[in-house]
Amino acid sequence: MSAVGTPLWMGRFLAPRHALDKCAIIQWQGRGVANTPAADAQCRMLLALAEDETRIAQAAFAMFGPPVAIACADWACEWLADRTITAARSLNVQDFEQALSLAPEQRYGALLVVDALANALDAL
Repeated sequence: MSAVGTPLWMGRFLAPRHALDKCAIIQWQGRGVANTPAADAQCRMLLALAEDETRIAQAAFAMFGPPVAIACADWACEWLADRTITAARSLNVQDFEQALSLAPEQRYGALLVVDALANALDAL
């Protein structure tokens, strides 16, 4: 929480910078999708590789889901830029919890993004 009681992740939800419609049209090499068990949320992660094909040049997301999941996807896309594929595979829910100060009941947003990312990485 911030000093005024607003969750840290709220700013990312209100103004995501990595949503698919706000990203340049580029060739996405990795595409991954994940759904929640009840199918009430869906995340798509898109990855573009750098020329050396070992690093992620850009990531974008498309999300149908709750605000915390949108914030998680936006943070992940920012974090992924210029990281190696190996580093991207190490991203986990605890990283989201620390970066966004997620409450335990908000972990599902991070899990959804981690699953979509894993599927996108597998597609590379």
